[in-house]
Amino acid sequence: RALLYGLTLILVWGGVSTSASAVPLTATDHAAVRVPILVYHAVDESGNTYSVTPRQLDEQCRWLVEQGYTAITLRQFWRAARGLADLPSNPVILTNDDGDPSVRKFANILDRYGLVGTYFVNNVSPLTQRQIRSLSQRGAVEAHTVSHVALSGLDYKDQVSEIAENRAYLERITGQPVRFLAWPYGDASETAFQAAEVTGIVAAFGLGGTAAGLDAIDRYAIPRITIYAEDDLATFAAKGRGS
Repeated sequence: RALLYGLTLILVWGGVSTSASAVPLTATDHAAVRVPILVYHAVDESGNTYSVTPRQLDEQCRWLVEQGYTAITLRQFWRAARGLADLPSNPVILTNDDGDPSVRKFANILDRYGLVGTYFVNNVSPLTQRQIRSLSQRGAVEAHTVSHVALSGLDYKDQVSEIAENRAYLERITGQPVRFLAWPYGDASETAFQAAEVTGIVAAFGLGGTAAGLDAIDRYAIPRITIYAEDDLATFAAKGRGS
């Protein structure tokens, strides 16, 4: 999609050079691998659709461990998608959006089970810089725009600003590179894909869909699976299996 705009931007990350015109991403040795990328928001007792209780999350993490899943990072996923690395059997990615204060509880429960998380944080998150830095030491902190706005409603210049300023903010706090983005509300557009590419984002993640297959990835529209308050363990298990 955005990769067909003729841009010749070369991104160098982790010692690996990649051309933005290389599409689709393929992983010859991993063509059958599908990775469920699960999305969480808050962890509390509010009953909000986008919240899970601490007990639910604990039960879900326990299920993943008992079923032999290994939580991986986005960088591991990205390298595997490019055919540069192997993945463990039963990989899963656990992401948390928005930087809600309960994200610290989320991280604590994941730690209890030896699972790594990825945290998509925006500038308007109520998290302090110290808390964001702490998250970056337990998993990766990645981009979620400055103001958590639906990017399709902005012009290209503002889309670039939302992404670039969020990246700069997070990198200044964590001291770590920010190379991935989750679209707020799962909302994007062709110009938003261009903005992500120009600002150095190598892959971006949406909402909805099933597990992400490694055989042909649209790097700016990688699907994720949202976990809801109403999900019982059977529903979660189905999502954990990528359906």
